[in-house]
Amino acid sequence: MEKLELLAQRIDSLIREMVRLREANASLGGEITDLKDELELGRMEKEDLQKQITSNEAARNEACTRIDALIGRIQEALSEAPLPGAGSQEDGGASPAGQE
Repeated sequence: MEKLELLAQRIDSLIREMVRLREANASLGGEITDLKDELELGRMEKEDLQKQITSNEAARNEACTRIDALIGRIQEALSEAPLPGAGSQEDGGASPAGQE
């Protein structure tokens, strides 16, 4: 009889342990699901940030290209146009001497 009582206690103990392990397993399953959700959100945020970076780089490159073109046009215009003081002196100095 005593052995049957010990066996019953051991079975009860094992059942309680099994219930505890099931609860822990369920809890861990929920935590794993939460972590997977967070990971997916992190991936989505990373993709969004990467898209923003790519977009910003494209806008920056476009701005740099436009600025370079503008600087080129300004430099070209400056190299083609006579300086305000130099052109009138050459014209004024050469004309009277050529007329005489």
